[in-house]
Amino acid sequence: MRIGIDIRSLSAKKRTGVEEYIYNLLPALFRTGSEDEFVLFYNSYREPLPNDIRNFKEFPNVEIAEFRWPSKLLNMSLWSIHFPYLDNLLGDLDILFFPNITFSSVSKTTPYVVTFHDLSFELSPHFFNFYRRLWHYLVNPRRKAQEAAKIITVSQSTAEDIKNLYGIASKKIYPIYLGLSQLFLEKKNKVNNYPTSNNTFLSLGFSPTAVPLHIQKKKEDMVRNRYQLPEGPIILYFGTIEPRKNIPSLIKAFNLYKKRSNSPINLVIAGARGWSYDEVFLEALKSPFKNNIYFPGEIANSDKPLLYKTASVFVFPSFFEGFGLPPLEALASGVPVICSAGTSLLEVFGDHAILVNPHDIGELAWAIERVVTDEALRESLITEGKKYAQKFSWDKAAAKTLAVLHEAANGS
Repeated sequence: MRIGIDIRSLSAKKRTGVEEYIYNLLPALFRTGSEDEFVLFYNSYREPLPNDIRNFKEFPNVEIAEFRWPSKLLNMSLWSIHFPYLDNLLGDLDILFFPNITFSSVSKTTPYVVTFHDLSFELSPHFFNFYRRLWHYLVNPRRKAQEAAKIITVSQSTAEDIKNLYGIASKKIYPIYLGLSQLFLEKKNKVNNYPTSNNTFLSLGFSPTAVPLHIQKKKEDMVRNRYQLPEGPIILYFGTIEPRKNIPSLIKAFNLYKKRSNSPINLVIAGARGWSYDEVFLEALKSPFKNNIYFPGEIANSDKPLLYKTASVFVFPSFFEGFGLPPLEALASGVPVICSAGTSLLEVFGDHAILVNPHDIGELAWAIERVVTDEALRESLITEGKKYAQKFSWDKAAAKTLAVLHEAANGS
């Protein structure tokens, strides 16, 4: 089967949720679909093919169709005159896969499958600036959902939203959970990239299932220095800095906890700036503990596991999520998680995190205090969280995704 995949969103060179989904799902998809052919559609006028995408060519069943059209011009053409048909650009396809909603035009002879990551733009439009609301209006997600042969969602929560808001039949929607990057997976034969067949650690008396503490500490210190993070205990948030992530409430809860505990703990708000982020930085500047609040910016992918390990607790108070990959990564890294009791977060993390009302600052401060001070609770969250996180696999997600693509191509 010949499968086309739109990877235009990777030209932005950022690693937010959608990009993480594509970068992790596709290699697993290529391996799982070893009998299929994959044609990747990439377009960027200024940005050449990134190395991470170029590496996809190492798979014998993958080819990349690279175009250099101005993206805004292409999008305008796709929106206004429905030209060109993307499936025609990629040759004779059995199915076309869009890993996220975007501007597109597909001929009637080629069915397509689209992944919806969430419907926050429909249910909570006030979290988006004018440009993002206009973008979604022009893309017309409702029409994309109606015309798609099949729809993939990253949670049951989003599947229910699509069914209820767009009137799509349940039999057309396939919830498929995200996986955990290889960076966070426990390896049976390796210890943080140190082969256990090398008996150096064993001869020194170290367990083959744990990296020596001084080496682990050295790695963590390198990450702290690289991003100018403080010594001592850390409350960590990691994700895009934008309104729906509810970061001002986290800062207020941090203030409340610091005032009543006199704790030396610091707050680290890591991640790229999204849109309408001014309120976050203003709230930090107003804080009486502003010298204890750090913004390290974007984090290199390879540094993420060690960033999580610097934290005493991971807090994710988002108002709206389609899945919530950062909390899963935190669990895999052995960090207790506090997150919102709503949307997909309740579904995915209900029994494995401390859930709070994202609108209640006092409850959020209480949760932080409880996790930081209750050692028995911490140990339980860490042990059970790591075990739970290992159940999420991109290979599983790829197998289910490939099955949906085959069903759609066969008209079943």
